[in-house]
Amino acid sequence: MKLTRSFTLEELTHTSTGLPNAPSAEDAARLADLASTILQPIRDYWGGVYVTSGYRGAEVNNKVGGSPTSQHCKGEAADIKPLEATCEQVFKWIVKASGLCYGQCIWEKKGGKEWLHVSLPRKDKPNNQRLTYDGKEYRPYAG
Repeated sequence: MKLTRSFTLEELTHTSTGLPNAPSAEDAARLADLASTILQPIRDYWGGVYVTSGYRGAEVNNKVGGSPTSQHCKGEAADIKPLEATCEQVFKWIVKASGLCYGQCIWEKKGGKEWLHVSLPRKDKPNNQRLTYDGKEYRPYAG
């Protein structure tokens, strides 16, 4: 099922855990919003973007060690890996120049890997939150 011109529901729900990972209609609607307002503009500007983790049902989230309150569980967040640019380049573009409205943009590095976490704006928490994560601690990005 196409959510935008180049994102599908399957792309945002795939999992390597072997567990079922089907979103509710409400979660799928939020995934469509995430895809159209955040992910598609990133892909349009930077080209290839691989979604390493999108929607996570409760079992999948538990299996991967995700927070029980993760926006991934509501279809509001995705972890992405740019294919034609560095995480640093895309992160700086998102937080400084893109004009995108987001909940969090986190440049994460752990175990020799790196990716970007992007999420929809949140109703009861700070938005346009710019963070880095080194595998141990989240820090505000001041750059």
